Amino acid sequence: MNSSAPVRVRFAPSPTGWLHVGGVRTALFNFLYAKKLGGKFLVRIEDTDTERSEKQYTDDILASLKWLGMNHDEPLMYQSDRGALYQQIADDLISKGLAYRCYCTAEEVEATREQMMKEGKKPMYARTCRELNHSASGSPEGRKSFAIRAKFPLHGTTSFTDMIRGEISFPNEDLDDFVMIRSNGVPTYNFVVVVDDLAMQISHVIRGDDHINNTPKQIYLYEAMNASKPLFAHLPMILGEDKKKLSKRNGETSTNAYRKEGYLPEALLNFLVRLGWSHGDQELFSIEEMIQYFDFEHVQVTGAVFNPEKLLWINGEHLKKTDSERLLTILKEDFAFNHPEVSSVYVCTLIDHLKQKVKLIKELPDQLNSLCVAGAPEVNGADLKWNKVPEQKAKIKEAIQALSNECSGIVAKNSKTTLQECGIGHTEIDTKLREICTQFGLKLGEFTQPMRLYVTGQPNSNIGLFDLLPIMPWNTVKIRIDACLKS
Repeated sequence: MNSSAPVRVRFAPSPTGWLHVGGVRTALFNFLYAKKLGGKFLVRIEDTDTERSEKQYTDDILASLKWLGMNHDEPLMYQSDRGALYQQIADDLISKGLAYRCYCTAEEVEATREQMMKEGKKPMYARTCRELNHSASGSPEGRKSFAIRAKFPLHGTTSFTDMIRGEISFPNEDLDDFVMIRSNGVPTYNFVVVVDDLAMQISHVIRGDDHINNTPKQIYLYEAMNASKPLFAHLPMILGEDKKKLSKRNGETSTNAYRKEGYLPEALLNFLVRLGWSHGDQELFSIEEMIQYFDFEHVQVTGAVFNPEKLLWINGEHLKKTDSERLLTILKEDFAFNHPEVSSVYVCTLIDHLKQKVKLIKELPDQLNSLCVAGAPEVNGADLKWNKVPEQKAKIKEAIQALSNECSGIVAKNSKTTLQECGIGHTEIDTKLREICTQFGLKLGEFTQPMRLYVTGQPNSNIGLFDLLPIMPWNTVKIRIDACLKS
């Protein structure tokens, strides 16, 4: 591969299931490398497995990539559109003596493999049909159903330099005459991936390390087609917390599931980029930083452990920095949040406070709903301290009434709808509440506990009373304080 050639990489998922995080990590490393070097990020749908490939999975893959912001730079390629080309190239390789028709049945191949295992040999195809003198119409025995196999070299070594692992070599005698096209006409992965990568002019093949053993087979095909080979980089496996390959049982979940849980796309990508790659001790990255810093020199060889708690922490940190208007849009689109009766400015101000303490976007609606509905939400005040000290309850209610009267007067005098519009913010509310506590001989907690419950509508709200009173429409605050006084 010419090192000065334009960088062209691809993500090539099979639509036989939902897009999982392992695939996303592979797509991400391709995407970052291309963007860092001004190259192209392409997507190919490997849907030759017609029995298992489904449109719903293709739609999920494309929707997930769009949500993650990894948009492809050129039109999609679908392998299912290219069957005639695969057959043409296979026939051409047969004519050149680089591939051959294999008339062995599946049962015969399996019997041979079992016999080899009994003899302590590596199980592989016995190359029964490799040198048969046959015609296109059938084998000398009259068989007409055949697969097409690569005529792999019997001697020597196939080697390549992996961008992560260095030099990797395979003795050719250990490698099979692999099937390129099955007897039912369906092409295999190792064949079509080379044909398509050549057609897409892929410069770098970046994929999981479970494909290392496929690489010498693919190198053979590049050489058979007299084509330049791409550079290869094989990424470390993602492991579950049990140190076994990531699966649904030990942590793997579809990308859409993370969206439904309330993870930000950039947080999920930030978490995944650290599974097998590092930039010093830095843990939190923006997309721009990932692109700037990414390299293969710092991709590790060993598997990386998927830690859900770390993902949750990373998401919380990204939430704190996310624009609240964007979060409101996400709430409306993904969580059916809808309160047209209150202004978006008010909701965004609430989000400004709440996002500092939540880890998932899905936590916000429960906090926001009680703060956005008109009137007084139903609350259970049985556990309030003033019910345990009846002699204090009247005094506390008197103090709350005094606060209500004073604030109502301020709002009315200024013809505003909130205390904040009247110049009263967190600091001023803090001062005013403490002054009233002193006036009525109360502790601050005794005074604020019942108000906080009734004004927020929740026993444990993530927004403080001093932050909420200035920004909530005063008519709503007044209704809720009146409900508190009537309790």
